Amino acid sequence: MPKSEAVPEDEARDIEFEIKKYIAGAGSNVTDVVRRLNEKYGTHDTAPNITRQLKHGTLPFWKLVRIADVLGYEIIWRKLESQYRGT
Repeated sequence: MPKSEAVPEDEARDIEFEIKKYIAGAGSNVTDVVRRLNEKYGTHDTAPNITRQLKHGTLPFWKLVRIADVLGYEIIWRKLESQYRGT
């Protein structure tokens, strides 16, 4: 499978911060989230692996959906009202 382009470092940092904000807001931490992911989905992830994926902007979307699930969130796509629409 071809390797995808790297996410710019500042963008990866912003995404990591946002996800960790949700984790902390749910009263959890990465280690606890990984334990819950492994229990619920039968996976074998580690906290350092998830942390590395967050730092490098390489966390797959399906893992993000699972993280949201164990934290009690759902990810909703909502169309933005912006100046880019139709222009």
